[in-house]
Amino acid sequence: MKLYSAPGTCATAMHIVLEWIGKPYEVEQLDFVSMKAEPYLKINPAGVVPTLVNDDNIVMTEGGAILQYLVDSNPDANIGPQMGDKDRQELYRWLVFISGTLHPYFWPHFLPMRFTTDENGYDAVKAAPHILVDKAFTLIDNHLKGRDWLVGEDKSVADAFLYAMAQWGYGLEKPMTDYKNIHALMLRLSADPSVIKVHNAIGTKAYAPLAK
Repeated sequence: MKLYSAPGTCATAMHIVLEWIGKPYEVEQLDFVSMKAEPYLKINPAGVVPTLVNDDNIVMTEGGAILQYLVDSNPDANIGPQMGDKDRQELYRWLVFISGTLHPYFWPHFLPMRFTTDENGYDAVKAAPHILVDKAFTLIDNHLKGRDWLVGEDKSVADAFLYAMAQWGYGLEKPMTDYKNIHALMLRLSADPSVIKVHNAIGTKAYAPLAK
């Protein structure tokens, strides 16, 4: 399989999961320019990451869908509940929530120019979604009370997905340590050998901001 990714994006979750699976894979790291260049647009016309090309040369996009595929196609990897498992619905819930709710909340923070034509209004646009991010993080944090992982008793693709996005929270004004259960999960995963290997591969640390 081949993953198209970019450092600091949600695609890091797929990279981590491929490492957990333990099968051969390839990763191509892109930047903004290469994501919008013709060679990549032929693979993913949306010009974003992640994109996964599987062993049958089928192209898949959208992080939540890719993670669900990886669970289903690797039943022995223990990366999420299989069909018929009592926790399967929870896996659906959190993949959809992280991709469809939490992820979009960050867009105005990172790209305010997409949400206003007034350059003088960028600061206000960037500040507004912090309320929504806090709401989402609080919901997740409450769910994690008394739990180590989002779904069931073991780490899953949902935790990798949260890990890739919760890292962005460490750059916001409200300390991530206020969400003590998310912060604890982040610390657990930052010490995971596969997570460390991924960070080493893309040249980032597992995560210096966690000490904040």
